[in-house]
Amino acid sequence: MKHQKSFKPVLYCSLLVLFMFSAQLWSQPSTSRRGRLYGDWQVKADFDGRQMESILSFSGDRQGNQSGQWISNWGLSELKDIKYEEGQLSFSRVSRNRAGQSTKSKFTGTIKGGKLTGTVSSDRGEYKLEGKRSLRIPRAVGNWELNYKIGDREVTSTLVIKVDKESNLTAQWQSQWGEHEITDVQYKRGKLTFKRKSKIQDRQWESTFEGTVKRDTLSGAIKSERGDITAEGKRVGAPLIGTWNLEIASERGSRNQRLRVNPDMSGLYGASPIKNVSFDGGRVGFKIVRQFGDQQFEMSFAGKLEDSKLTGELSSSRGSQKVTGRKRSSTRARQRIEQVRVPSREPDVIFVPTPQEAVDKMLELAEVKKDDLLYDLGCGDGIIVVTAAKRFGCKAVGYDIDPERVKESQENVDANNVGHLVRIEHKDIFTLDLSEANVITLYLLPSLNVKLIPQLEKLKPGSRIVSHDFDMRGVKPDKVVKVTSDDGYDGEHTIYLWTTPLKKEDVSDEEELWR
Repeated sequence: MKHQKSFKPVLYCSLLVLFMFSAQLWSQPSTSRRGRLYGDWQVKADFDGRQMESILSFSGDRQGNQSGQWISNWGLSELKDIKYEEGQLSFSRVSRNRAGQSTKSKFTGTIKGGKLTGTVSSDRGEYKLEGKRSLRIPRAVGNWELNYKIGDREVTSTLVIKVDKESNLTAQWQSQWGEHEITDVQYKRGKLTFKRKSKIQDRQWESTFEGTVKRDTLSGAIKSERGDITAEGKRVGAPLIGTWNLEIASERGSRNQRLRVNPDMSGLYGASPIKNVSFDGGRVGFKIVRQFGDQQFEMSFAGKLEDSKLTGELSSSRGSQKVTGRKRSSTRARQRIEQVRVPSREPDVIFVPTPQEAVDKMLELAEVKKDDLLYDLGCGDGIIVVTAAKRFGCKAVGYDIDPERVKESQENVDANNVGHLVRIEHKDIFTLDLSEANVITLYLLPSLNVKLIPQLEKLKPGSRIVSHDFDMRGVKPDKVVKVTSDDGYDGEHTIYLWTTPLKKEDVSDEEELWR
């Protein structure tokens, strides 16, 4: 009895401690709470008498960094200053029209019960925005090509799994051998099960399937009174399924867009639904139908997927547009600033933007190619590395010692969807090993160019170095050209080209005086 009486206080104390600990955990922000924000939200608004449909897409990394995009039928823009806590959501957005004019707006609202509501405000006024979370498609959904043996005979069938608006799964078993009906489809934590009734001529039997989905493979067994049959499957269309960052180019300029191809080969182009995306032998096609009042407007895409790159044309009655795209990585870590030790000293020069005309001439003079690796030393706003990636498809790294410039460059990279090619690093350029690069771009003072000579001499033979406006004393340039800017920058700009090995030359005392 004494032991039983003494046990109760200990039990009560243990339960009390457990309750307090659980309450403390619940009171702290957690990844799961942020997860209530992450994903796609289908939103609607009535703007100037027009019904507008868009998608808000939120994601984050393990460090708690949050990112987002506003995706409409006309393009996409990045969301900034995202804050989400206790159901309260806010963010800002800069959108640009085709004339290049920008509008900054701010959203404040709430997420409650799976619904997003709030107000978008700008200098043009404000409007209400409301929406709901997009349906999350289970990994099991899609078309699976299954291979198995019946005796000595190799058999291939297609398992088609679909999901309805209530998240219920249905399936079809498509085979040249007999008729099959599938019921009770269940998918939980990577495990797929269902029941099957089969009929071949006058023979009928029942079986069950138990399998595991791992990314784009399905492994399992068909079980019946006749025994077990092992089946292995692959997802149809796997190389195309996912989210694609697109660049749409026409005579009026270029814009960015998002294409999402779902496991069941339905999709979204911007915010427009696609019923079916065809994919056969690397060729890709789909159609979009948009409603404008009483009129319908149809666009069609025809292209190909090759070397993880999507290219093609988007056509309508108004003409055609060139499309290029890259699949978005499952993590945005590559697009984020590399975490390195921050240099302690101040920048050597003040930041002065390089006009686009000068950038184009620098890259032209350096004869940049897709296989090149370009280093921009003092990347500023990132215009050189972004242009090189977009125009030539080459890899590029921008380095800057000023954290504000690093942030600005990274924003430029993100806004142009070239994070798969471009990296921005916060480093002191005079500590770098440049030997991996074969193109170097500079906009520094002559004395700083000279200071870089020992590092530049370690470049591979045939590497190109281009500098905007400033020469490199003691090294003879291969070419010197002039370029005029018409976008608000005064006068001519001089572009210098050197190739390695560098051609040293003597500098006279008289010349030094004039410098």
